[in-house]
Amino acid sequence: MSPDEIKGILVMLNNYFHDLATAVFAVSALGAYFLQRTLAMKSAPEVVRPVAEGLRKVGIVALVWTLAGGYLRGRFYHQYEYMEAAGRGQVPALIAKHVLLVVLVTLGAIVLYKVRRTSYTGECKEVHS
Repeated sequence: MSPDEIKGILVMLNNYFHDLATAVFAVSALGAYFLQRTLAMKSAPEVVRPVAEGLRKVGIVALVWTLAGGYLRGRFYHQYEYMEAAGRGQVPALIAKHVLLVVLVTLGAIVLYKVRRTSYTGECKEVHS
């Protein structure tokens, strides 16, 4: 196998793991949001707190991988993913997709921050049933 083939395979794997990390981040943030709401109830089971904290940690690792993998994906985009048949029309679609994803990731990061605060203080004033 040539170095170029190995590089192509590594870029492809990075792209898959970048997408996977993005999905794991989204699921972690969503799960943490619902657990945060449970923590706001006075009768919340004690097991919820460590699960919420675990999801928060998984979400942070996934976010770091998403950002690092996204950097690499962007760096090699034109060489490995750019489709000549789609032409320049794919660029505005990618910009729109990433604007939406930046908003969603920002909301997810806020949720994970609130879960961290809730996990340590045991209080959550923002969430009311």
